[in-house]
Amino acid sequence: MSGEGEVKLTRCTMRDSTFRFALLLPALLVAAAPTARADEEPPAIGGMYSTYRPGEGVVHERGFDTTPAENLDQVVRTLTRAIDRLARYKVQKNPPTIYRIPHAELERYVCGTHCSIQAWYKPGDGIYLDDTLKPETHLFHRSILLHEMVHYFQDLAGEYGNMDACNRWFHRELDAYTIQNRYLGVIGHPGRVAYTGDNCNNMQAKTPQGSTSSQAFDAANKGRVDPDSH
Repeated sequence: MSGEGEVKLTRCTMRDSTFRFALLLPALLVAAAPTARADEEPPAIGGMYSTYRPGEGVVHERGFDTTPAENLDQVVRTLTRAIDRLARYKVQKNPPTIYRIPHAELERYVCGTHCSIQAWYKPGDGIYLDDTLKPETHLFHRSILLHEMVHYFQDLAGEYGNMDACNRWFHRELDAYTIQNRYLGVIGHPGRVAYTGDNCNNMQAKTPQGSTSSQAFDAANKGRVDPDSH
């Protein structure tokens, strides 16, 4: 073979080798790349779901768990987590004392006569529940207990402590309604509640001197009983 033919053959052979190497290069790179172990977490880079913290999600889900509870203590723990998520103040871990009493006894404590009272928070004592309420299985009943627990945690946190007694009571009520309605919305319950009492000026004019206000849930109106009736 002539020298010119040898040069052409050499060039063809080099081009063919370069083409084959280009085809093999991606496969070599893939084979050489390190593989992530199944137990490794993805790198903590910003954006989208990379900032999600699994632990926070678990706490959130437990706080709004709607499955039947085994006992009242379990309900209280669940609602404490929910209030911690929904309230703007720090919720302490100490649970309130809860008394389940007959409706007639609750009427006597709060109204002094027949009324549709279902729950009552007595400052410095605890929460009184009509014993027909079933917060372990009934979600709206659970929200009633949540409302009274909000008042308990408000007391511990000293919410609106710089206000006079009536305005402190009034603003705590509005906050408890807001939190209860937010809770009902998060769990997908259609029910809502509203304040049905009077304003502080009218309440103070009607309330006997030296009497105190407490918080109670009125089943007929799904709202508050006026403080002057307690």
